[in-house]
Amino acid sequence: MFNRTYRFIIGAALLAAMPVVAQASTSRLEGMSLPGDYTKDYTAIYGWPSSIVGVGNLVYAELGNQNSNTRGTERAMGAVLPNLWDGKYGVWGLHLRETTPAIGQGSNTPDNSFFGGDPNSNNDEQFDLMWGKKFGNTNFGLRLNRSFEQEKIQAAGVTTLFEFDNNFDNGPFERNIMGIGGGIGFAMNDKTNGEVAVLYQNRKFENSVTPGNKFEDNGGSTYLVQGRMMWKWQPNVLVVPVVKFYNFDLGTKNTVGGNVTTLDNSLRGWSAGLAGNWALGSNDLFVLGATFAQNTLDVQNGTFSGFDPKIKVKENASPEVFMALETQVNSWLTLRFGARKDVFYQVKFDGTDSEFHKGLTQTIKNSPFTMNIGAGVKVGSLTFDAVLDQLFYNNPAAQLLGGNESNFWDGSYVFQKVSATYTW
Repeated sequence: MFNRTYRFIIGAALLAAMPVVAQASTSRLEGMSLPGDYTKDYTAIYGWPSSIVGVGNLVYAELGNQNSNTRGTERAMGAVLPNLWDGKYGVWGLHLRETTPAIGQGSNTPDNSFFGGDPNSNNDEQFDLMWGKKFGNTNFGLRLNRSFEQEKIQAAGVTTLFEFDNNFDNGPFERNIMGIGGGIGFAMNDKTNGEVAVLYQNRKFENSVTPGNKFEDNGGSTYLVQGRMMWKWQPNVLVVPVVKFYNFDLGTKNTVGGNVTTLDNSLRGWSAGLAGNWALGSNDLFVLGATFAQNTLDVQNGTFSGFDPKIKVKENASPEVFMALETQVNSWLTLRFGARKDVFYQVKFDGTDSEFHKGLTQTIKNSPFTMNIGAGVKVGSLTFDAVLDQLFYNNPAAQLLGGNESNFWDGSYVFQKVSATYTW
């Protein structure tokens, strides 16, 4: 019994000693174009709640995600505190955000291909609270989050109610969200840890402008089910297989004068992949992996051509290969770059509407390529991570000295996204 427990402790210590568990951020992972599920860092807690137990003390800040339309979006601040009440009641995490992130993610950046991003968002997240605790060789984690906004007008006995929706129409792209999640992490042997997680959200909206007329959700159940392992294959190699399933109910119900029209829009998909994390030198990291993914979008409303078609869109990435390198240049500077390539990628549109689009099929086959670059600067206990402009290394002096100012107003900045992490 003692030997078995000793092996578990030694295995966990070896996993924790690898560079892939170093404190990270959403900017660090985006700077390497890495899916967050395939490497170990604190940003995994949003989708894998049980991993909050191993994070340690930290405070983080998301300082803004620049794009050509909006400056400073997706700002956030949060903390993970394992020492409250001397740790007797577990680890606690609190996140304060400007925008509700994609399900299981730390930001709204899509993690899977074209339609794999979260179709709903909300700019009024009220709270995101997490808790975790370790019991022997097993970690437990829970997450509770809510986003809500509403405008209610009452006059002369008539109530007008506005909430917000995103159903591929002309709405403001938002739903009210109430979510709960849980996860379990466990030691399978002295070299392998397993983790499973379930996240469920109820996403609703209601728009009642005149008496008897109401536009609302027709079911808003959204869920994510996923599992992964971390296998220490060799002293310097961590192998991570991941599988996940997700479903978004985007249906609507429209009541006008007693007539009810329902639409069963939905987005569902799955992905499965494998990645290796190599520890290079003293504190460098190389990641190589591939993921297979399929997303299916069923649309029954008037998105296309102003009509009311029924269209099914199916996306396949078979596979998407990703590769990244992170190297610590010196004690305070880290450089990163990474790329993704869909080797066999296909999007197929099938029209089924009897009047307008029946028999219409459009198939697109190509091999999309994306690449990001990033950097990290450590100042004492504070680390700044940034996603850099795509052409930064082509002429870094000119960019840093303002050579890019001709594009300043259309959103070209040296630092596309910045995160800060404080640990102790």
